[in-house]
Amino acid sequence: MESGSLAELRHLTRTSVTAELAGPPNGLAHLPGVHDLDIQGHRVRLQVDTEQLDALLRQLSESGVRSLTSTPPTLEELFLRHYQDEEAAAS
Repeated sequence: MESGSLAELRHLTRTSVTAELAGPPNGLAHLPGVHDLDIQGHRVRLQVDTEQLDALLRQLSESGVRSLTSTPPTLEELFLRHYQDEEAAAS
């Protein structure tokens, strides 16, 4: 069981990131902590482990960031992720 405020529990899951870049997005697929990467031209959408957000931002900035939206996980996402991980460990 985990307890704490929403801010304290956010380390348990991933941050959603959408970015429009000036150049091609290079090297994102090889960054640790990047999941569900979707690249459409110079636009990227992905999930990143919160502790890897800094490395992702450095990589994105190499391509020139035109716009960026970063959304922390919701309480529902925290709950679902926690129990999906627990279910997988029990299998």
